[in-house]
Amino acid sequence: MTLLVTGASGFVGREVACLLADQGGNGVVRLTDRTEPPIPIGSGFEAVAFDLGDTEHLDTLLEGVDRIIHLAAVPGGATEQAPAFARRINVDAPLAILEFLDQVGRPCRFVYASSIAILGTIATPVDDETVPVPATLYGAHKRMIEIALSQFARRGSVRGIGLRLPGIVARPMGPSGLASAFMSELFHAALESRPMTLPVSADASIWILSARQAAWNLVHALHCDIEDGISLTCPALHVTIEQLVQQLFLDPAQVRHAPDPELQRLFGSQPALTTPSATKAGFRADESLEALIASVFASICAQAPSIVR
Repeated sequence: MTLLVTGASGFVGREVACLLADQGGNGVVRLTDRTEPPIPIGSGFEAVAFDLGDTEHLDTLLEGVDRIIHLAAVPGGATEQAPAFARRINVDAPLAILEFLDQVGRPCRFVYASSIAILGTIATPVDDETVPVPATLYGAHKRMIEIALSQFARRGSVRGIGLRLPGIVARPMGPSGLASAFMSELFHAALESRPMTLPVSADASIWILSARQAAWNLVHALHCDIEDGISLTCPALHVTIEQLVQQLFLDPAQVRHAPDPELQRLFGSQPALTTPSATKAGFRADESLEALIASVFASICAQAPSIVR
């Protein structure tokens, strides 16, 4: 029994690995990324450096694997800048994994980290009936694999589920390839008590989820009782930037706004969100904005203990 986690060196991947270590009882957990991922304290973990851009040797990576959490992806901003490379990672790689599993006839639970980017820019409230209309290349890539996942599930070779994740906070500072990186930077600026200028307005509305809650939902997807091949929008908090700033900053005046029309359209105009199917299946958002902030600050401070608010 082997669980494979791709993209395990990444921000969410590390949270998933730590959660799996805390839980235990997952058999062998194989962590993979382009460079060998760190292994958390605990038994049963192995790390493998593997470039998913090279799909010729998937047999070695997938040996004995019966469960997969697929996180590896080129993020939105980087996808627009390097579309050919992004296609190899975002589309060709997961498709090759699904095809391999189909050919060998090995039943496998495939948890796919999709994205709310597949929904596009929507002015009306979002629910289970909302039709995906991607407005970015990244969103289109994610939607392509959602469709592929449903077809391989129909063939019976994969017990798949796609989970559309919202903005996840707070990613480490530094280049990330994410056009929405300002959401994470806001938390770092608050911890460091430094001013910041946001590319969206104070009344911009967003969907957010802490990294720890995102990891919990992805692990929950391994064993939840739900129709194979379905993709669900993950529950998330729907808040305004002003609400977030008021909770984060001792002095909210440290935050200024210089809205970028495109970023405002893509990341600052998210309507009300209801997720009845995901909620019924046991997926959940952070309990409150206060709980999300506490979780995010705990994660940041664990990585950099010298930071004291």
